[in-house]
Amino acid sequence: MTLRGRFAAYLEASPLTAPFVVLALNVWICWRLFHTEYLDQLPSIEGAFISLARYIAEHWPMYDWFPMWLGGYPFPRAYQPLLHYTVAALSRITGASPALAYHFITACAYSLGGVAFYFLARCLTHTRAAAFCGALLFCTFSPSLLLLPEVRADAWSWRNARRLQAMVAYGEGPNITGLTLGIFALAMLHRALERRTRGSFVLAGISLALVPATNWPSTMALLMAIAAYVIALNAQEFRDRIGRLVAIGVFAAALVLPLALPSTILSTFRNANMMGDMPTPGASRWIGLALIGAAVVVFRFALSRGPFPVRFAALYATITTGIVIASGYAGVRLLPQAMRFHLAMEIAIILLATTAAFWLTRACPAVARTLLAATLIFCAAQAWQYRHYARSIIQPLDIRRSVEYQEARWFAANTHGGRVDAPGTVSFWMNAFTDTPQLTGCCEQSSPTREDFIVDYITAAGYHSEAESADYTLLWMKAFAVEAFAAGGPASREHYHSFQFPYRFRGKLPLVWQNGDDFIYRVPERTPGLARVVRTRDLVKHPPENGIDVAEIRPFVAALDDPALPIASTRWQNPNHARIIANMNRDQAISVAINYDPGWKATANGKPVPVQADGLGLLASEPGCSGDCAIDLRWSPGAEPWICLAISLSALAASLVWWLQPAYRKNG
Repeated sequence: MTLRGRFAAYLEASPLTAPFVVLALNVWICWRLFHTEYLDQLPSIEGAFISLARYIAEHWPMYDWFPMWLGGYPFPRAYQPLLHYTVAALSRITGASPALAYHFITACAYSLGGVAFYFLARCLTHTRAAAFCGALLFCTFSPSLLLLPEVRADAWSWRNARRLQAMVAYGEGPNITGLTLGIFALAMLHRALERRTRGSFVLAGISLALVPATNWPSTMALLMAIAAYVIALNAQEFRDRIGRLVAIGVFAAALVLPLALPSTILSTFRNANMMGDMPTPGASRWIGLALIGAAVVVFRFALSRGPFPVRFAALYATITTGIVIASGYAGVRLLPQAMRFHLAMEIAIILLATTAAFWLTRACPAVARTLLAATLIFCAAQAWQYRHYARSIIQPLDIRRSVEYQEARWFAANTHGGRVDAPGTVSFWMNAFTDTPQLTGCCEQSSPTREDFIVDYITAAGYHSEAESADYTLLWMKAFAVEAFAAGGPASREHYHSFQFPYRFRGKLPLVWQNGDDFIYRVPERTPGLARVVRTRDLVKHPPENGIDVAEIRPFVAALDDPALPIASTRWQNPNHARIIANMNRDQAISVAINYDPGWKATANGKPVPVQADGLGLLASEPGCSGDCAIDLRWSPGAEPWICLAISLSALAASLVWWLQPAYRKNG
């Protein structure tokens, strides 16, 4: 028996050996991540994800109002919740900090990525040897480092672990977790379409549903893969499988509804096309999409006589590579955040290499031994390199010495729940330690109003000069009820130094904390809290065009500082209910510096009063009170989540009954 034959025979006889080796290899590579609480990677957005996990662990919100970021919004819009609830649950069960639990879970997701790839390749090729070699290559090589010079320079070398770097240095834990789940879901989908059993149908639907519950970019990557799968089918396969595939998709969509509400999907789609890395406007985007479509057609017909796994992998690689190459080389973003899909591109390219090599060795057995030996030697060398690289980027940090921790603790101790503003990494990590509400925070796709983008930009970037920057910034901060804010000069320990004109408030506002070139200023506010009484005529009526369009904001802020107007007292009973007490006249209104949402309702002295959005997108109400006025603000998500939950539970229950029905009849 040949070396290839003995190798394949051993793996077939020991079915758990290959996935165990792949898992052990990845665990060995990223072992330090499993037990590191805080990393020396504070510029990573993972601080926001750890913040979500901490907030969940302490409050267990589901469909509540979330007041921490961007003026507040419904909690389901913050981020897809599956990973964060898993981290929070592990933190509560074990007593580990949310940061340590987050790193443990994401290290598991990274390590299981190779196992998921093995399972997918095994389902497609029906051989463990090819799947094992493909999984080893997936775990020890990043094709994007060869294809994209910018990515290669960022990772320092083509031999380094890009997926691990993306997760550790950039905070792509949700995306890596979603991609791992997506690979597994593809395998389960293919298995269900081949086996056509009830159990495989149900498991495929559940697997697919887990991906959009975790992360949107990985969901888009999964949809690309499913599109490539459908296009790769021949006529007979299409007729046999399309009905079942659609049924599985509908079942998965029903299951995930409570964790991906239609309103969340719509708001995310809207904001994704407004962010800085939104799709490139103009004809270039559509030309790029047309070229990818043409390439898909060409490859589909060119490979029409080839095996299905090769067709599928080739088409998946064509779609993902086209999107990434268009952004990386031509600067044309065909989708929002197009470069993030280079991680999905790697899956497609290595899957293509695996399936193509398998059928090549079947057609030309003479090359099998050489190819096998070369793959194992290359992967062994790369494994050592990956391990060395992982240890260089996974470095523990004493978080208490960081400016992020120190400023967060100062805010918590001195603002007593008041809203604050902080730059860059301080904002990322603020709520990993405290429940201090922020003017910004995370994440852009969650923002319910355009004004959130404007205030974020003008406060950080300033305008033209120190004096003008101070003027515009103070107006916006007071309008949004910011009580204190952090800034930093050129020598700041904050990584991004995003606060331009950093000394704009020197000598103009009270300096209340300083450490080196990092400092915190107090914003003078006549009325503490988010609720302020103004004259109805002083409310901002029209949305500003930009951060220097303050014609209506100036009189509004002047009213906030007017000592002739009453002071409102606000007490939050919970995130969904605030009670505001003030002595008001009929020509006065209440302005509350939280984002308006149709779920907000108000009563004044027990009687319903209208609530609307002002020109800043903030909540305003004219209660019509004359004298003492007790206003109760209550927020409700409405019927949407409960309808979605009912649909999901009904679909799950019906699927389980359908799955178990044959066994019940047999035993009955």
